[in-house]
Amino acid sequence: MGTPPTLNVSLSSRLAAAGASADHETETGIQRVRGWCLVLALVQTALYPGQYWYLAWGAMAVLFLSWFWIRWALQPETPTPTPLIGVVAMASDSIVVIMIMANLMASSDDPIQLLPLALAVEAAIRWGRIGGVVGGVCGGLLLTGWSLGTHVRNDLDFSIGYACFRFGVVVLIASILGNAVHEMRQQRRAAEAVFQASRDLMITFSLDGRVRSANPACETVLGFTPDELEQRDRSFLLDPEDGRDSVALLTHTDGPQRAVRRVQHKDGHLVWIELDLVPDVRAGLVYAIGRDISDRSRTESELRHRVDHDGLTGAWNRHALVAYLHRMLNRGYLPGLVFIDLDRFKEINDRHGHLTGDDVIIALAGRLADAAGHEGSVARYAGDEFCIVVDDPDDLELVAERTRQAFDEPFEVGDLVLPVTGSVGEARSRSGDTPESLVHRSDQAMYEVKKAARISLGT
Repeated sequence: MGTPPTLNVSLSSRLAAAGASADHETETGIQRVRGWCLVLALVQTALYPGQYWYLAWGAMAVLFLSWFWIRWALQPETPTPTPLIGVVAMASDSIVVIMIMANLMASSDDPIQLLPLALAVEAAIRWGRIGGVVGGVCGGLLLTGWSLGTHVRNDLDFSIGYACFRFGVVVLIASILGNAVHEMRQQRRAAEAVFQASRDLMITFSLDGRVRSANPACETVLGFTPDELEQRDRSFLLDPEDGRDSVALLTHTDGPQRAVRRVQHKDGHLVWIELDLVPDVRAGLVYAIGRDISDRSRTESELRHRVDHDGLTGAWNRHALVAYLHRMLNRGYLPGLVFIDLDRFKEINDRHGHLTGDDVIIALAGRLADAAGHEGSVARYAGDEFCIVVDDPDDLELVAERTRQAFDEPFEVGDLVLPVTGSVGEARSRSGDTPESLVHRSDQAMYEVKKAARISLGT
């Protein structure tokens, strides 16, 4: 199956917007440099206006007007296309350079001859590989023409080889820079495509915790749009229940790390995220890449629950009971154990069916949970046999009595009202006990109760 057209359009529009934003940032950076150049040029003109003052101040007027217009055009509320801004800036800067160089031709060694190289560099930064080649050629020609003019005007010897060498240097420098800019932009576009198209959330925040950027997947995973996240700090990735450990995780700068975080969704529910954190100390940034593993966490939780719990009643299973007793005894605790066995449960299955028998088991598990209360934990040992672990042996008799009372009322199963009885035995742990020995003694106690009941009934 192909990618849905709406997704293609959305991704294309996001990539186009990201590219336009990058071009806008590049033009803004160049404009800042042009501002400083304007200040230096004004100082230079005031101190040394050259041969023709009207050319010097005319150049300053053009530079100032273009700088002022471009600053206005770069404002967010001014929808001026960035390519138009670049063309206007390049054209005005070329005019300014020509006017300044035409005004300063008294010496062939005047440092003003570096201005064509500056123009070539500007073109390379603005338009990459093509800008570097075209800007280098134009800048080299301008430098060569100025050099020839100054030599002729001052009646100096002009070396064709030296002029060609300088022409080649300007073209080479601009071409190298343009190629480097082109490669960097290619890499940025590739990174931007991954950033925009990824289904994993990607967030960049500074070392002080302020969010610098966020990709569209954040809205899918967390419900927050990138604009909403960029107005926040990293606190949305912190689990308040984790305290200092959670904060330390996001301020760790010793190297990449991976962690599973529980993050609150915008609508309030919790989302489990596997988070990769990659700090870049030199840039003062931390890159966070996260994926929603809530489904996986739920599945793992369900699997862990199935391993430790009985599928019919939800109580602990035999494995979990033995493991818990093992931990308690190894730590020096001496728990008590209540063992419960239904009387003549086979007759219920034979007379009413196994589904009814299952319903009785489920209802019994609920009553035993009530009988255990806060003092004990219920486990289904096997079939119609249950155990209650009582952590404090002083509560053993209380729990055992409540367990016997669980059989006082008949069991309502569907339309049936069934009187069900059970035998209850208990045992206390002894020093050196194992889970098996404790279960065996409580089981024997239960059988003694069952045997006594049969004798009393004469069966």
